[in-house]
Amino acid sequence: MPVCFDVRQELPGFESLPGQVPEIDTSTRHILARVILDETVELMTYNRGSSVRYGELDDTEFAELFRPLVDVLELDPATDPPPLRTSIDRASILGLVPNQKTIYERTTLSKVQAHFGFRPKFRFQDWLKADYVEAGQHLASIVGGRPTRFDIAAAGRGEFRRLGDFPTVNEIQGRFGRLAVFHELIGYPSCNGWAEEDYFDWADAFYRQNPDKAITARRLNRLSAAGVGPSRQAIYAHFGSLSKFQDLSRQYHEAMSDDEERARQQRLSQTEELVRYEPTLAEALAEADQRQQRILQVAAQFRLAKHLLLNVSPAELRDRALIKSPDVFTRSCLQRSNGGFRAADVETTASAFGVFDDMWPMHRFGSVNLRVDSK
Repeated sequence: MPVCFDVRQELPGFESLPGQVPEIDTSTRHILARVILDETVELMTYNRGSSVRYGELDDTEFAELFRPLVDVLELDPATDPPPLRTSIDRASILGLVPNQKTIYERTTLSKVQAHFGFRPKFRFQDWLKADYVEAGQHLASIVGGRPTRFDIAAAGRGEFRRLGDFPTVNEIQGRFGRLAVFHELIGYPSCNGWAEEDYFDWADAFYRQNPDKAITARRLNRLSAAGVGPSRQAIYAHFGSLSKFQDLSRQYHEAMSDDEERARQQRLSQTEELVRYEPTLAEALAEADQRQQRILQVAAQFRLAKHLLLNVSPAELRDRALIKSPDVFTRSCLQRSNGGFRAADVETTASAFGVFDDMWPMHRFGSVNLRVDSK
């Protein structure tokens, strides 16, 4: 085996592109498997330009593009671990599969692995909070409401064929602390054990979704019956009367809005100060549109990339700061770190820096459907 492997010389006539892989005989498969797995072999790269386009593929069709690698390495998802990241990159050089960058631009590696039935130990480490929410809401649509602990456990064992890969109860609790938090995020809050601030947070979400409407007894009854809000009796028990809760919750909502605006203006001022000694950030902001939310997002991504990534050049910092989707930004950082940290680490760091809302604007109970009619 040569130290440098040129697929066009070693396998004359073998021309491959993702989605356009020719039939591979046994001899060719053995050769490809050896050079993919042997990282001491340097692979000759060829510029394939923009000859491969993935935009028209759905998620299943995109995942299928990785089947040639599974077949070449003769992997059995029931017993074998999934292909290593390095194997994916080397197979990409050979034209067998898309590269990791392409994966993270549209999905996650764990979802591609799950398509083939692989269940790696850390398959959810690159899942964002949004991925958990999406999977949980899909499960809720299948079971017809709030998923029980037993539903979640069954989903984690792969018993819902339409669902795909799903985290276990332990994995959800490890990420969110309690199942109640997960239920709340996917739109099914539990009102048991609420303190006064929980009721106010719920009311704040109601007013955000219904700016010109009041919390009336009729609306409380409807929302409680739908499993998305506290009962009227619980309100009376905690506040004595509905009118008192209406007054206090409206004051809380207005105070929250004022505090958020002050905090936003403070972060904008901090960004202006940061620009003075970070020319790379200044360059990125000059290229971004000037909406406040976008300015704050670019600044947040700049700070996170600089803190999390090693040996990052100014040009790369600028490009990562300008990524439009925070989810794509996070996945690109995960790919760049090659397993050095998890999606949860990015989210935790964003919270510690006080920029989480600049990346993923959300409020408590924001996923809960509290919209009501005019009655």
